[in-house]
Amino acid sequence: MVVFVLLGVGVYQVTAPAAPADAPGFSLGRLMDMAKAQFHGPQARRTVARTATLVPGAEVAVLDLTGVPGPVVVEGTDRPDILVRLDATLGGLDAEDLDKQEKALTIALESAGPEARVRFGHDVRGRRLRLELRIDVPRRLKVRLGDTRMSAEVRGVAGLDLKDYAGDLRVEGLTGPVTGRYESGRAEFGDGTVLQLKTESGRVRLERPASVTLDSERTGIDIIDAAGPITIKEDYARMDIRGTGGPVRITGDGGTIALRQLAHALAIDATRLTVDAEIDTPVPVTIAVKDDDVDVTLPRTGGVNLEVAVTDGDLRVPDGLTPTVAGTKQSVTTAVNGGGPLVKLTLERGTMRVRGRSGT
Repeated sequence: MVVFVLLGVGVYQVTAPAAPADAPGFSLGRLMDMAKAQFHGPQARRTVARTATLVPGAEVAVLDLTGVPGPVVVEGTDRPDILVRLDATLGGLDAEDLDKQEKALTIALESAGPEARVRFGHDVRGRRLRLELRIDVPRRLKVRLGDTRMSAEVRGVAGLDLKDYAGDLRVEGLTGPVTGRYESGRAEFGDGTVLQLKTESGRVRLERPASVTLDSERTGIDIIDAAGPITIKEDYARMDIRGTGGPVRITGDGGTIALRQLAHALAIDATRLTVDAEIDTPVPVTIAVKDDDVDVTLPRTGGVNLEVAVTDGDLRVPDGLTPTVAGTKQSVTTAVNGGGPLVKLTLERGTMRVRGRSGT
């Protein structure tokens, strides 16, 4: 392996364009240093800091951070300008190598029309650049992230747009919606988030969101104590919803959903979706599922009007209820605890379990 590295470096030295006059000449010692760097990593390191500022005009509404090659923390502030602080760790053969990398490392802010952007310049000679960014922005601006894999924290700005974003994400304190497309990673959204997002894989967790609208494929979704409506179009998603503050609507194909502390209207229309729902308060519920199992627990107090129908499957109901059988269809229609909102459950090909709070 050493021989191949030396041969490769030697061929490069022979065939490469002429170097500047002040560049180091060819030597066997330098060849050995370069070979050692390939096996053992950089022999020298240096931390470099850069800053840039820009006062955005009134027409600027978005700070575009697509393509940023490292972790970023964005904070909305009352200051009138955008401030970017960059901390980078350089690695190279020696101090001379680091000097060249440091000279090439630049950062700038520029604006055009309604957008401001961060521009980078660097030459890391094929090595991975390790950097972190902290950005203060006026609260009135939205932020855009994407086209790269990184981690990000965004707080206190006017909204967030994700452009094919992949990476871990933490968002809180936004005054506008989160929109766009999230590809992978773990995303966490704090109080009051308005989410209007398309997701592909990864995991999304929301605590006390204002509203949720998701188009999700192969995504893990946790929603805790939503303050408003939840609408999810899903494809093999894994959903866990605990506590509701508005109506819940689920459509799609495949996956699982667990609902706890359901206190608002629920509508599910899906195929191959495993459903486990506990109704906390008598509310209208409509569940229509094909080719899977459905488990529904009725409210502990209060009444509902119950309509259940299972075709080509198995129906299990609490003691005291006797299904009517007609061919391959089993059904129950009854008033539970004096009646109330309609709970309508329909299943084709699967097992339906309807439980009282005693677990029967």
